[in-house]
Amino acid sequence: MGFIKTISELFESIFKRSSPEVQKKQQMKKLEQEVKDFQPAICRNNMLLPNFGEAIFALYKNTRPLDNLFSVTVSPNNIQRQRRFEAQLIVTGYPMADQEALESLSFENRKADVLAESQNPDRIYLHQRKELERLIKSLNTDGFKKMDADLLQLRQLVEFCHYNYTPFLQAFDTNFIPADLMYKPAYKEISLATAQNLLEDLYYQASGLQISTSTADAVLALAQLRSGVEISDTEKQGYLGNLKKINYILTRILNPDKLKSLIRLCRQDLAYEPGIAKYNGSPRQDFANMLQARFDSDEQRIKTEIQDETISDEVSALFPDIPLEEVGAYSQSYNNLLQTEVSMSFKWILPLRILKTFLKIYMPEGAKALLNDIVIEGFFNNPAYKSNFSSIVFQAINADKEIKAFEESFGQDKKHSIAVLESYIKDSKKDKDFFKKLEKMVEMINDDAHGVLQAACTSLSSLSRQLGELLADAKKPSSEIISNLKVLMMSSRNRDNTNFLEANYGNWNIFFEIMKNYVIINSGDIKHE
Repeated sequence: MGFIKTISELFESIFKRSSPEVQKKQQMKKLEQEVKDFQPAICRNNMLLPNFGEAIFALYKNTRPLDNLFSVTVSPNNIQRQRRFEAQLIVTGYPMADQEALESLSFENRKADVLAESQNPDRIYLHQRKELERLIKSLNTDGFKKMDADLLQLRQLVEFCHYNYTPFLQAFDTNFIPADLMYKPAYKEISLATAQNLLEDLYYQASGLQISTSTADAVLALAQLRSGVEISDTEKQGYLGNLKKINYILTRILNPDKLKSLIRLCRQDLAYEPGIAKYNGSPRQDFANMLQARFDSDEQRIKTEIQDETISDEVSALFPDIPLEEVGAYSQSYNNLLQTEVSMSFKWILPLRILKTFLKIYMPEGAKALLNDIVIEGFFNNPAYKSNFSSIVFQAINADKEIKAFEESFGQDKKHSIAVLESYIKDSKKDKDFFKKLEKMVEMINDDAHGVLQAACTSLSSLSRQLGELLADAKKPSSEIISNLKVLMMSSRNRDNTNFLEANYGNWNIFFEIMKNYVIINSGDIKHE
């Protein structure tokens, strides 16, 4: 049969050489011969040889130590951590003076500089921002642009080392034991058809991968960053040995061109182009964005913390020996989680706690009852005044309900579900789209928190003015605003409540002085004594 086939092919090559089918057969035959001539031999008669299996096993052994290193540093499974370690690699591209300048822009150093300049802190903020702009601009130099390409190559190496070699090795040796680097496989030949998908998966990860001295430097730097100290020469040589063996196999034995030829032979298609992994983007730009986002977040945090610290005396005077109320999940514990994981913050925690505590201490149920009695039973001399007063009282005495509604908004399936927030924090480490969702959610929570603050303080400031007028009117021989005001305020039911409001009215002014740091308050609404 072989002789007849040979004669048949000879006649076809002579008399049908222009036939597309004959040309394809000839081209495939030429490809078969090229594959057969590969050195070292890895395929013959459409069968992958044990040499191929040995090369896969060598890749398996030498990528494991690297994969272990990458999994806790630059693995894309944790985007925040990946960006953080890549950022540390990028920082090495700065001269030492600029590295020190970057360090000076840490949260702690920036806050210390601002606190040291009590006269004109805005000058410090401006200087810090200009310094950041200068450092970001430096990223556009040729040296940093080259780092972009180097880090994209590193990202490809990370994915290549995480490739699952087990199915390939088990195709050559069904008894192969994963994770046992001491196991000695007994390779058998496998058909190209069996290995087609495996070949395409390997080609997808290997095509375009280049291991350079820059790659090696980055790997050693990551090892040192992970350990926190200078790594030993033995460890260095270990990683360098892994990289050299991987590079040798990918350039000499299983280079992408050979893998493509095997895939085309398997598919019987000389024009077939297997898919390849593409690594786009700019780690350098990611670093710049991270620097800018962290800088802006830190500045807001510094201003908030300094503002909170400057009102400590007023808060102590307003609430002597009284702990501040918590505002549900809008708390320091969740704020710490945000700041640690994603450099975001809840901006209005302290003023909301002060507001909630103020309402509890200085607007108790008795005071609310007195104000309601005045609205319902008061004989107002001016109907328009009564309408305005009634509206102000209603808003002020229901401010605590607005805080409660805000607290409840963090519940399951609610607008600001804390479970969703936690899931966004977790998922943002793997997918930048979730980071954007988290950013938007935190912004919305802060906006709503400030909305509660502004609305409550506006209504309380208006009530303060009205309350001052009533307390003054009640002392006149004949009340001018509400004819029966004295009767209402000094009745047995309300006398204690009236005395309470009058005795503590001065504390309302302390409250508003504090709140002016966070919201807009019309000073004309507040009666100062």
